[in-house]
Amino acid sequence: MPTGPRLGPKPLAFAQFSKLVRQPIGQMPPYTVKSLPDKDLADIYAFLQSLPAPPEASSIAVLR
Repeated sequence: MPTGPRLGPKPLAFAQFSKLVRQPIGQMPPYTVKSLPDKDLADIYAFLQSLPAPPEASSIAVLR
């Protein structure tokens, strides 16, 4: 059951990310430009892009 959009690694394109934040679906309230300026939104997106990919599940002994 999906719980939300993929934020990282390889998150959504910025336009999709921005739309989900500004015009969310479901119960999340919208973050307007007044409460979250475009520069801050872009910084959050850049941070999410910088996160490394997690290890493959097959490389984690307890998951094998």
